[in-house]
Amino acid sequence: MNRSEAVDLTVIMVNYNVAPLVLQAVASLARQRFAAPDGQDGRLEILVVDNASSPADRTCLQHLPAHVVQILNPQNRGFGQANNQAIRQAAGRYLCFLNPDTVVLDGALDALLRHLYQHPEAGAVGPRIWIDADRQWQLPPGDPPNLSFFVQRILAECSRRVGERMSRTWHRRALHCWSSGTPVPVSMLSGACLMTSRHILETVGGFDPGYFLYYEDTDWCRRVSQAGYQLHQVPGAEIVHYYNQSAKSTSGVAQRYARQSQAHFVRSHYGVAGTAICALARAAAGWLARHRRRASGVHVIDLGRCRTPPRFSVRDGRASYPFLTQIGYDPLFVPSAAGFLHGCEFYLSSGFWERLEPRRYYTRVIELDTLTPLGIWTWEKA
Repeated sequence: MNRSEAVDLTVIMVNYNVAPLVLQAVASLARQRFAAPDGQDGRLEILVVDNASSPADRTCLQHLPAHVVQILNPQNRGFGQANNQAIRQAAGRYLCFLNPDTVVLDGALDALLRHLYQHPEAGAVGPRIWIDADRQWQLPPGDPPNLSFFVQRILAECSRRVGERMSRTWHRRALHCWSSGTPVPVSMLSGACLMTSRHILETVGGFDPGYFLYYEDTDWCRRVSQAGYQLHQVPGAEIVHYYNQSAKSTSGVAQRYARQSQAHFVRSHYGVAGTAICALARAAAGWLARHRRRASGVHVIDLGRCRTPPRFSVRDGRASYPFLTQIGYDPLFVPSAAGFLHGCEFYLSSGFWERLEPRRYYTRVIELDTLTPLGIWTWEKA
């Protein structure tokens, strides 16, 4: 594309050693058609920032179409700074930050842009996000970007009462996002696919370079909300996000960045007092963990170590259809991926299974009318 031409939308991707997935994401973008604000066919620009990937990975990027603009960093500058580089070079009136481990489904860009055109109160929008190509499992909505949620999350690990209260509140909000067929105001959008206007970026700024990985989208969404704009999830736009593929190969390092970024978020928005409150909550949680044994209150079936996708079966005469099924890392299922089950048996598809990292998981089925658990299982992917 001639960069002197007007660009309606710039899509920005940051790559770190997942170039084959970048090629797949770009191919999905090539199939997109969208309208410009004047109703004419929209013009798309694609920028890919490589954060010092391996030589083999960079060689793979050479297969990108010629019109894709590449920025090759000599060192890994982190996710936020790499996006800021692309913002400065982007020509689009609207910008979409897209993870490389995604596939944009047909019509998604058009649905997101049309919503922004028609809703000036929306500072940013995001799509419905599936975790698998079969579109059976949705990713959870983003956690509320506030100190209260962080403190509850810490205490929930050892206090059944706090955990159950937090879980109920979280699930009411999550169910609304998972099941809604119309746009939903949310407190947080996923950085996997986040679209906004250049006007909003000029108003609130780009990403805070203090976050190397994780929480840069949380911080940015909070600043958009503080500026008086809303965040909307648009279910008519859909993507598949093969979650966390860049970080999966170095999960220990990624977890360390997550802890550091959360601490930076608390300091930035809540100062010394917020940091102290979180420290007190951790101390209280540690004391409770040592002196009280937290009972789950619900029978959990342990399926042991699994080398193939486990199957689950619900046998309960009270059951209504559909069921809500969830997969998460802990028995509170905050957060968790979710699907709607039509029937009493289900299993994980081979594609979904292959992308799960080896670790312990929890699965449950709940009745939608009453939110009553009908079965809870735990298992470990070998």
